[in-house]
Amino acid sequence: MERGLPDAAGWMMLTLAPASLLAAILVIWGGELGSVARAARSRAGRAILAAFALAVLVEGGWVVDKLQAARTAEAWTPGPLDEAPLPAAYPREARPAPDFTLLDQHGAALSLAGLRGRPVLVTFVFAHCQTMCPFIVASLKRAVPGGTAVLLVTLDPWRDTPATLPGLAARWALPPDFHVLSSRATRDVQRVAEAWGVTSARDDKTGDIVHPGLVFVVDADGRLAYTFSNPPAAWIREALARLGHGRDRAG
Repeated sequence: MERGLPDAAGWMMLTLAPASLLAAILVIWGGELGSVARAARSRAGRAILAAFALAVLVEGGWVVDKLQAARTAEAWTPGPLDEAPLPAAYPREARPAPDFTLLDQHGAALSLAGLRGRPVLVTFVFAHCQTMCPFIVASLKRAVPGGTAVLLVTLDPWRDTPATLPGLAARWALPPDFHVLSSRATRDVQRVAEAWGVTSARDDKTGDIVHPGLVFVVDADGRLAYTFSNPPAAWIREALARLGHGRDRAG
């Protein structure tokens, strides 16, 4: 589900499958279970049992981390804060935004420099994210008026290949000015994240990626104007209005 936990069918699989396996072991090999107790009397047997116990603890820790992430996602729901105004003193930047060229969901090469003349929003997401990324995309869809380009750069080029981007764009129901970006070379995407100062950590076992929910606002001259972390939609609308774009067009 969106909050990162299994649905009803998933919970049934996670509980009934191990339970049925344990029942089969007891029925088929019940008489052999005494050998486990005998094995514990030897040094090698104790080492093997300790390895099994450690594996259970490691997997248990992974489950706890997933549950904590789900609780965090569940706690973040649009509410009154979603319309909180952008503070008047929020720092405005004016440094050049790092340029890049990647492939979008239409197979076209798209560069940041090629979008000069209109504001651009840049953020970093990935398809298999079930917590933060869907909320960021939904917030951008609520906040951004027509004529503002939104670039969604993947943090998972290993799975979010150019061939998968059309399906991702359809699943997120992206408007025409939204572009989800990747490359045939994973290093190209990694360089973009590094240039924008976006750090992430990938779990090689699960493929999950931990990353900040950064949204960058680039002005029509290609300068980085604002950097937000998990911004409410109202902040994005106000930032675009301060750039002279979108106040009367944003919903």
